[in-house]
Amino acid sequence: MSNFSEWVKKSYTVKFGLIGILVLLLLIPASMVEELIYERQNNSEQVNLEVGSKWGYAQTLTGPVINLPYKAKFKSTNEKGETIYTDGTGTLHFLPENLTITNKVKTETRYRGIYKAVVYSDEAVMEGNFGKIDFAQLNIPAESILWEQAYLSLPVSDLRGIKNRVMVQWNDDTLEMQPGIADNDMLINAAPRRIADAYNEKPVLTSGVSAAASSGLSASVNIRELDRMSFRIPLQLNGSAALWFIPTGKETNIHIESSYPDPGFDGAFLPDKHDIRKDGFSANWKIFHLNRNFPQAWANNAFDMNGAGFGVQLLVPADHYQKSMRSAKYAIMFIVLTFLVFVFSEILNRYSIHPVQYLLIGLALVLFYTLLLSLSEQIGFTGSYIVSSLAIIGLITLYSKTIFSQNKMVAVLAGILIILYGFLFIVLRSEDYALLLGSIGLFIVLAIVMYLSRKVQWYGNIDKES
Repeated sequence: MSNFSEWVKKSYTVKFGLIGILVLLLLIPASMVEELIYERQNNSEQVNLEVGSKWGYAQTLTGPVINLPYKAKFKSTNEKGETIYTDGTGTLHFLPENLTITNKVKTETRYRGIYKAVVYSDEAVMEGNFGKIDFAQLNIPAESILWEQAYLSLPVSDLRGIKNRVMVQWNDDTLEMQPGIADNDMLINAAPRRIADAYNEKPVLTSGVSAAASSGLSASVNIRELDRMSFRIPLQLNGSAALWFIPTGKETNIHIESSYPDPGFDGAFLPDKHDIRKDGFSANWKIFHLNRNFPQAWANNAFDMNGAGFGVQLLVPADHYQKSMRSAKYAIMFIVLTFLVFVFSEILNRYSIHPVQYLLIGLALVLFYTLLLSLSEQIGFTGSYIVSSLAIIGLITLYSKTIFSQNKMVAVLAGILIILYGFLFIVLRSEDYALLLGSIGLFIVLAIVMYLSRKVQWYGNIDKES
């Protein structure tokens, strides 16, 4: 048994086998850390949902639409397979010739524990005009038009956010809009909340509301025999996280000014001009009807306007979750490289390190990611990375003094760990070049390992004379 124990102790094959098993075992707590990051990120999104449910969800503004009911016959098939026609009422929809929406967005930050969400109050003014209603282009006979039932609709994704009585300046008249839209043809989705993280495979919760039928305001209008109809609609609107628009004008102009310093432009169209400053941002869009996939007039629910949505996201910067997740994906590399340092210290300097000592070192390496996540929620990613890496480097270095008899080896280990954590920090900050830097780094590490192992007699001891 003593010979077998001595063989196990000195065998390189057994040593690497045990280390391989330890690395696989350490992947379990490493994966648990990734699950923890997902959970914390979802908790952050839950806060956005909770705040949005009380203040107002992400809003989508759509310009006013003229709706003109008409008498129609609808074709259907009965139980016997026979074609039948029933009398009913359809709706024609007409979009404005010009639409301008000016927005002044004031933001606030609301807290739930350590998490925070951005809410906003938007002072929007919609202005524009409609041309003469041309129902003939839709092949509807004049005698079918129900002029007296015409109404103006203003789709709004979350009516709870409206904070004023909405009065429409319609030509020379002033009309008050009422809640609800008579038809369900235009279903406006709330602005989507997307956590853009190329490094996450699992979906995270998103805040926003699903499409809601008849979500908006309406008012009866007189449009018969009018060649031009102008409108002006002031709107005070609360929302959270994002503000989106749908370009309903033949020419649509959107302008936003806000004191929020971290906007993210998204959707079908990016702004033509934008200015992002420390004290806020401004942005302008100009979109023509040729840029979208629906016309200026149609009948019933023939077209869907949601695909043309665009706008700005006012998300709380939470890149520490993304960077923590990216760093956690390097856990296996850190464990292997650190173990290699100890293995070659054993081989080249005739140390004997117990598997339990390897396990404790590996657990310390995994603990780094938990420290990084918890501290980043309090002091940001950069500060937490510095504190966490220094703590783990110090812990492993002090522990290695009980293993190595030479201070030189302890210093070498500390230097290698500093280089590893410094390299990872550079990779995390350089997203565009992360793959390139990572590939170069691994190539250098492999070259060093091959150089150090060139004199190792893998079936015996080191060849002192070579």
